[in-house]
Parts: sequence; structure tokens; C-alpha cells
Amino acid sequence: MTTPRPALGTSLREQLWSPVQNSTLWLGWWLHGLLSADDVIDAFTEVQGPAHTLLVDVASGDPFDGEFAGRPTSLVDMLRAVRAVTADAPVSVSDRPLVGLVLAGPGDVPALPAGSRGAAAVAAAGAGITVADADPEVLHVLVPQLLDRSIVLWTWYRTEGRVPALAVYSPGDADRLLTEATEQAAGLIESDGLLPARHRAPRMAVGALSDYFGLPGLPVGVSPRAAKLMARADVVASIIEVTRTSEAGASLDPRILPLSRAVRTARTTAVDHAMRELLR
Repeated sequence: MTTPRPALGTSLREQLWSPVQNSTLWLGWWLHGLLSADDVIDAFTEVQGPAHTLLVDVASGDPFDGEFAGRPTSLVDMLRAVRAVTADAPVSVSDRPLVGLVLAGPGDVPALPAGSRGAAAVAAAGAGITVADADPEVLHVLVPQLLDRSIVLWTWYRTEGRVPALAVYSPGDADRLLTEATEQAAGLIESDGLLPARHRAPRMAVGALSDYFGLPGLPVGVSPRAAKLMARADVVASIIEVTRTSEAGASLDPRILPLSRAVRTARTTAVDHAMRELLR
């Protein structure tokens, strides 16, 4: 089976905010028995689109012995597959969470085994959901691709080998990085003469984009510290977006793009923290 290539040229907006962040939490809440299957299916359709299909990348290793080959699949199949591979995975605060968020962007390679097809797919798409396995040397990753305005194709990759450890940030550390990024970004956007007149009211422009980045919501019970981190990341992402869409935007890339790393760090830290808090 030929695996579709992930969409190239992922926009900065998609790198700064991906619905995969929220979908990861909904999936994790379901795996831990806090939601029904209907709840998580409703959340996925609201967050990412009304129709979903699953494709297993057999070139990276098929953990399902061809079960999904050559037939239409759905979110139900994807949930069943996630449940199957995580069934015997260790579950404790010190273990890798059953699901996690993996992001990539300028200067940031995904935290997946180097050279794997899954790592290449996330690098191209910008985001994916990691799924744990009973074998600590195996990690699965689901990478979404929007085929049209209504169909999301999830490609399942199996990776094997040493998984790079996530950068260890506490929510407080990640929040500090975001605070520093916010101060830098706000200074850029509010500098006299930096932006054209239509962008001289950044609070209004940023507020409108924050509404975009912040929708839809999170499952009930997400750690307040994690939710705060994601909300702060939304604001910084919005500031970056407003700045880059101005006439001065392209010339500011060397100063603006490094701020996106703080956004990605905040999001992965928030999801990881939220998943571990479920076990405390």
C-alpha cells in the first residue's frame, strides 16, 4: 500500500496551534476511562473535522498484521487500535504517558527515533500524537493530514529504537519561557513604526486571533496549570501571527520565529503535565 506523503509547507499558524494538542488530551482522557467512546468521537469531529480515516504505514512496521489494509476505516477503528497497543503499556507517573503530543518546527526536530518514517512525517506535518507500547523501545505516532475540508487522514507509524527524551520542563519553567517570549513579542508588535496603522491596535487583533487559536475546548478536569500554559501559548501564537501578517512581517522572521519554540515547548509540556496529573 502506498502511503500518502504528509502535506509539505505547513503554515506557521498550523505550527503554532494544531488541533492535535486538544485531540491528544481527549484521547488520553478516554484511555483512562474518563470519557465514553461517543464523547471522544464527538470531540475529534468537533476539533478536527467530521470525517476521519486510518491508514497504517506498513513500511514502518504493521502492528496489526494487515487488519486495516484495503478497507475503509473510521475513528472507531483508530480507537480500537490505540486501545490494543496500549493495553499492556506501563502506567505510572514516572512512565511515558499513554498518549502524548509531538511537535516540530523551524529548528525543532520531533522527539521520535531519528531517521524513522514517523519522525519524517511529523517534521513535515508539524504535529502528531504519540501512542505508548508495552515495549519501551517501540513508540507509535498518529499523524493527521487534511485531505479536504471534511476528511482527516490519520497515518499510523510504528517507530523502533531509542526515543529522544523530552526536554524536561516543569509547567513553571515553560511558563517562564513563554513570559519572556510574550515580552519580546509584545515589544515587537507595539514598537512605533513597526506595523502599519491597521495593526496599531494589537490587543484587538490578538484578541480576535486568540479566539481562533483557543477553540474548541479541553476535556473537563485538565490540570489548571496545564490549561494556563496552553492559554498563554495561544496568546503568544496570536501575537506572532499578527506580527508576521503585517507588511513588516517577513523582515521580522529572524526575531519572531525563535519565539515559536517557546510556544511548542509550552504545548508539549502542558499535555505531558496534564496526562501525568491524571495518575496522581
